Amino acid sequence: HRDLHSFPTRRSSDLTCSRALVMYAGQAVEEADVPGLFAEPLHPYTRGLLDSLPRLARRGERLTPIPGIVPSLTALPPGCAFHPRCPRAFGRCRAESPPLLARDGRQVRCWLHA
Repeated sequence: HRDLHSFPTRRSSDLTCSRALVMYAGQAVEEADVPGLFAEPLHPYTRGLLDSLPRLARRGERLTPIPGIVPSLTALPPGCAFHPRCPRAFGRCRAESPPLLARDGRQVRCWLHA
């Protein structure tokens, strides 16, 4: 039996990451350094995730959900898998699946950045 105090301690910097990958419907939709991802998310899904987080400054306020329903992985919509839930979707989003695009040391799978 080992108690909690016998485990080695670690600095918090040892337990954090420098880059993050956001996935939606089994695909990477955004990859960026963590500060940049939080400061300026490029993909509408990433923006929706961050907007839906509870915040102490907004205690008592309702959370902002991402509208719609996550699609079944066996029946994804044509085009971008997020387009039925995306507030910024346009025609190309409904017709073509975007590739992962390189943008300023980041990657984003969204026609808004093509």
